[in-house]
Amino acid sequence: MTFALDPHIHRVWRTPHILQFGVDRPLLTLTGLSNAEERMIVALDAGVTLSGLQLVARKAGGDAADVDRFLTRVSPLLAKAPTPAAPPSTVVLDGAGPAATRIGQVLRESDLDVRAGLRWSDPAVRAARAAVIVASFAVEPERHGRWLRRDIPHLPVVFGDDAVAIGPFVEPGEGACLGCIERHRADAEPEWPAMASQLYTRDSGRESSLVSTAVAAIVGRLVLERLHSDSRRAAEVSLSLDYATGITTARGHSPHADCGCRALPGNGTADVLWPGRPDFPSPTR
Repeated sequence: MTFALDPHIHRVWRTPHILQFGVDRPLLTLTGLSNAEERMIVALDAGVTLSGLQLVARKAGGDAADVDRFLTRVSPLLAKAPTPAAPPSTVVLDGAGPAATRIGQVLRESDLDVRAGLRWSDPAVRAARAAVIVASFAVEPERHGRWLRRDIPHLPVVFGDDAVAIGPFVEPGEGACLGCIERHRADAEPEWPAMASQLYTRDSGRESSLVSTAVAAIVGRLVLERLHSDSRRAAEVSLSLDYATGITTARGHSPHADCGCRALPGNGTADVLWPGRPDFPSPTR
């Protein structure tokens, strides 16, 4: 077995006699280092076996017990043994343009299997762990509905006139879907469905390099958080990034009673979501 210091943990001498590991958040501080300990640190820098470390210590006046004590002391600083890499998660980019391209670059740099320009019949679509939908002004119902029907989490990125909306990260069967959001907007602005139908194919023209890079950073963090921690924190929140100021604001979302994305009539959760509604009958036993 080879022992080595974690190369990501930086060390710095606070004084000629005090060695600190970690800069912003010190992990370990060593004081009064012996000649043998200093030489063992140098050996651990390159990586060394236990017998090699014992030889280093012995030549500097130490012994096997000194090696064992020192390894125990610096154990938080040692590099972990590599684990077999799992197959990369597949993320599908549903959309094109400068922002979609930059999002794809960020996700690939994060070791994800990013696919774009796929047909709906492509096996990678069903194998996807998540999808990112890039659009302007509004997302066509059939477009986001396809991800919902496949039970694939999807994150909308919608560019408008003044800001780009990122999220919520739709979890099929949980929280609000994009249909819920559209229904809530139509409740507040009855003309919105007619307006949206005119905007589905339009380009906002706001995907500058600066904005696309900022959006890709946010999307990358949200996707990685969702895939690596199975987090649902973004499921009911969207972020709005203002083009002019770069300020990001959050907005909460809730399911719409008329959407039915979380429960079909007659199943076990319909009565929980819409209790007492006569048009949602109780499930048959």
